[in-house]
Amino acid sequence: MYKASLAILVGLGMTGLASASDNYSYTCTYGKQERKVSVIYLQRESSVPCEVRYTKGRQEETLWNASYTVGYCEDRASEFIKKQESWGWVCTLDQPKTDDSLPEDVEVKLENGG
Repeated sequence: MYKASLAILVGLGMTGLASASDNYSYTCTYGKQERKVSVIYLQRESSVPCEVRYTKGRQEETLWNASYTVGYCEDRASEFIKKQESWGWVCTLDQPKTDDSLPEDVEVKLENGG
């Protein structure tokens, strides 16, 4: 039992699974160019649904998303960061933001007129 629990904890740590309040992003630079790869959790205290977003200049696009598969977004983001680095980009983990609001919070505020 102990070994199984430890294996699960280690596995979760290695895949970077996190709660919804732990959105994270990487900033990748190549010379003067800058790109951002973000993992966004769309519900509080849940790692799904999630999205991997890629920002280039003022354009942002969703590269991958998952509704049910835990770890999918984290794995895709990690693979994409490795690919960026293999092309010569330098990617660093951004400092977490203090704003804990989620897209669902903004939608509720807008629906309620505020």
